[in-house]
Amino acid sequence: MPDSSAIPPARAGRSRRTTATTGARSRRTTATTRARSRRTTAIAVAVAVLATATVAGCGQADAGEKVSPPKKGGTVRVVLGAKAAHLDPQRIKNATETNLSRLTTRTLTTFRSEPGKAASEIVGDLATDTGRPSDGNTIWEFTLKPALRWEDGSPVTCADVKYGVERSFSNLFQVAMPYARQYLRDNDDPYKGPFVGNNNLGKGLQSVECVDQKTIRFHLKMAVGDFGYTVALPVFAPVPPAQDKKDEYDRRPFSNGPYKLDGSDDKQLVYVRNKFWDPASDAVRKAYPERIVVSVDPDVATTTNNLINSEGDWADAIALEKNVAAQFVQQVINDPALSARAVSGSTGGVRYFAINTRTVPDLRCRQALGYAFNKRKYRAAAGGATFGDFATTMIAPDLAAHRDFDLFGSLAHTEGDQDKALALRKQAADEGRPCPATVKLAFPDQKDIRRQVATVVESYQLIGVEVVLNPLNPDDYFDLVGNPANGNDLIYGGWIPDWANGSAVIPPLFDGRLIPTRAGATSNLNFALLNDPEINSLIDQALAESKLEVQYNLWGQLDEKIQAKAVTVPVIYIKALRMAGANVRGGFIHPQFGQPDLCALGLADPSK
Repeated sequence: MPDSSAIPPARAGRSRRTTATTGARSRRTTATTRARSRRTTAIAVAVAVLATATVAGCGQADAGEKVSPPKKGGTVRVVLGAKAAHLDPQRIKNATETNLSRLTTRTLTTFRSEPGKAASEIVGDLATDTGRPSDGNTIWEFTLKPALRWEDGSPVTCADVKYGVERSFSNLFQVAMPYARQYLRDNDDPYKGPFVGNNNLGKGLQSVECVDQKTIRFHLKMAVGDFGYTVALPVFAPVPPAQDKKDEYDRRPFSNGPYKLDGSDDKQLVYVRNKFWDPASDAVRKAYPERIVVSVDPDVATTTNNLINSEGDWADAIALEKNVAAQFVQQVINDPALSARAVSGSTGGVRYFAINTRTVPDLRCRQALGYAFNKRKYRAAAGGATFGDFATTMIAPDLAAHRDFDLFGSLAHTEGDQDKALALRKQAADEGRPCPATVKLAFPDQKDIRRQVATVVESYQLIGVEVVLNPLNPDDYFDLVGNPANGNDLIYGGWIPDWANGSAVIPPLFDGRLIPTRAGATSNLNFALLNDPEINSLIDQALAESKLEVQYNLWGQLDEKIQAKAVTVPVIYIKALRMAGANVRGGFIHPQFGQPDLCALGLADPSK
């Protein structure tokens, strides 16, 4: 998903390769449960200096003091850099929105809320288990737990799950995550969602079958061995049809989780207890606070300073998706009390720039942009090695599907190889296909990101390319660049895998069949607009592979093939350093969001 620190709400920032850890992740087969390993993914990593600091907890007042767990009660305050654009589970686009979603929206499966390798494991959430596959992994069945309730006390049923999935087929609004359309069989006539034709004359999407009120069966058009992980995403979340108010639902989704929304506007979200949530049915959400108040402050430096001082309500606050401001980093990592309050962790996230293959169609011109990029200056502007290692791939080293390669020699030329870039541009010009002298770069209009993209301007000036900056509103940045007709040549992006495999990186970012064709569509994540028949075919081959070790290798090969086409410039494998107030406990970077997990946060002393 687009990384949330990619813009100041978020889903990119989300440890060094040498400090990445390997975790276990389980996957059910038709007869047995197989172990599945992954290195911990999250949006950032601990700094070497913080290796001995508290990673699984935060809010420690003294580095030598034992950290106390959260207690029930009080109000936790969460600070975002920009508002969450979407709360409707079928519209959710990025890591911040997904993290917030778990407060109100339960899914068939979900990820554990625990630090370390356990965070990479799924468990049954609404469902009793992680799914029962059959017919070569093309049919998956789930059974709902008893006594699941919506916030009005009505039961959560199979029909609600089916309806939620059906909504993701509608063209009435933009659906960010493509997996339902990508994996589920369509009807004989293309299904257009529940709002058209009386929902297919009452039959709906026939590949989602309610065997009874508690049993749901999915019929897939391809073998998907890790479908149990896919249904942990909010796009598969249930929605009660009677509560679906279309656009209004995006600001006030109906809750079946521990909290419900008591207030929602552009500046603040207020979550309060949902009395119909049964903790006995939920092994994941800790629900320590009575209230969670989410506010927006785009000034990262002021937020960091307030959290460091930790006075008043700031003692109960945490920065969710923005790192410690650059000017405070050394203070935080060198002060034992502050470093003990910092929340850090590793991620499979990658910061990258997509190159639009429609506006820059010549391979040599795209290659020149890759060779000329100065990664050293970019990383310095982003805060230095604390916040990322140099990247050469789109599948990060934290994932088992990672393959080591450096096609553009950027590790040897971290400041770029201008001679190689100029030679490629000359070659294209000599053959009558001159490269553009000007490129337009889209990015979220925030001060820290402006500082970073300024280094891109400098990089390309050295090869005679003028960069025209196109700052966009952070609130709807991904909607704007998701429109295939956006007209930008370079697009600032960040990606955190939706689960720990190449299947959550390569298809959403590079499968050309997922690029929407209707005018005005904004749900596209393939910012490079790559639509290569060979790549599309190899994606299908990898998805169908049931042996995970073989599948990992196929994704790594695909990553290298795609990089050879120079459609993205991977810049850094992202690390995070988030600040928390002195009264906050339970903070750790969850690999699914690359952020502190909201489900684990609480206060040491709720009475303060």
